Amino acid sequence: MTEILTIDALGHQGDGLVQTSDGRIFIPFALAGELVEVTNSSARRDLVNVVEPSSDRVEPICRHFGTCGGCQVQHLANEPYLAWKKKLVEDALISQNINAKVEPVVSFSNDRRRRVVFSATHTSTGILLGFTQKSTHHITDISECPVIRRSIASQLETIRKAIRPILPARGITSICVVDCDNGLDIHLEAQGKLGEKARQSAIRIALEGDIARLSYGGEVLIETRRPELTMGLANVGMPPGSFIQAVASAETRMAAMVCDHLKSCKQVADLYCGIGTFAFRLAENSTILACENNQLALDALDEAWRATGGKLKLVRTEKRDLSLRPVMVEELKKIQGVVFDPPRAGARAQVQQLARSKVKKIAAVSCNPVSLAQDLGVLINGGFKIVSVTPIDQFVFTPHVEVVALLQR
Repeated sequence: MTEILTIDALGHQGDGLVQTSDGRIFIPFALAGELVEVTNSSARRDLVNVVEPSSDRVEPICRHFGTCGGCQVQHLANEPYLAWKKKLVEDALISQNINAKVEPVVSFSNDRRRRVVFSATHTSTGILLGFTQKSTHHITDISECPVIRRSIASQLETIRKAIRPILPARGITSICVVDCDNGLDIHLEAQGKLGEKARQSAIRIALEGDIARLSYGGEVLIETRRPELTMGLANVGMPPGSFIQAVASAETRMAAMVCDHLKSCKQVADLYCGIGTFAFRLAENSTILACENNQLALDALDEAWRATGGKLKLVRTEKRDLSLRPVMVEELKKIQGVVFDPPRAGARAQVQQLARSKVKKIAAVSCNPVSLAQDLGVLINGGFKIVSVTPIDQFVFTPHVEVVALLQR
């Protein structure tokens, strides 16, 4: 049995939203103002037909849209899409009673993703490699992906062949693929002992496909050349499975904003520094304390800094779980500026120390506007004011949005 509904708004996860006296109803792939035919009686309806489409509706650019869970809003025209992304940030700030202007969304062309995490599994007919469908464990096997770099999209079959011998027999495995400056880095986030026959087969295929590196869990199976990324004046050798910003041009834009804001600070702390996204750029002007909980990332950062041969100022690294052992007020006495880019949960423990410190300027970077707004609230209560809030759309066609917030005392 079907029913006809009018969509009130586009929800925070990209679903059409209908407000009723019994609560909210969500309809995937529906847009605000549309009259739609739906089925199912749960809070999450299934779209059967768009009876009266919105003028904002456009043709999706990918044949897999609607089944693949990688994108949620390819059917929304660019201008309202960017307005929706901006509103996600505005709503997060309002939820914390923060009155701050949100700048226009900084966007990039669609085919820019250099880091992609695929899902893969064995089936009776072969390997599925793609993205899980929304709210399910079913993988849509993709033959194209217009939001990733062509250098990755053109190698989908090579990736399938390389992982086939070593893909765990059961379950879904995450496959992290990074298009580095000198080739593809493929990392299976898996555990378990590999047989020698499977290992040698995967190595042979990786060599034939000119893959820079293929790794399985904690084991590098083959590294024909160390995968590297350029960050400012440094060439960073990436540990397998490293976190990096998904879009290189987005990273460059964010780093420029952070560096410009902190340029007057002689000593800067880069907290949750990763492999040095901001540290290397900042070190052209300031001495850096770089803190991170991942020792491999810190080792890569330190090695790359030393290899610059004195072109950069001092970068001192420290392994530290900042959620359990934040940099304390006493340790921040000589620090004038801070940049932090925490996991999605935010940096609650650390911002509490920053709020009590005498740090003059902060650049807060986050992929989660909600936790960012909570952190900003703590800093504002500690005497900081917001200079700017800028959304960065490096996760195109998804509800995810990166944000750079600049603050000063």
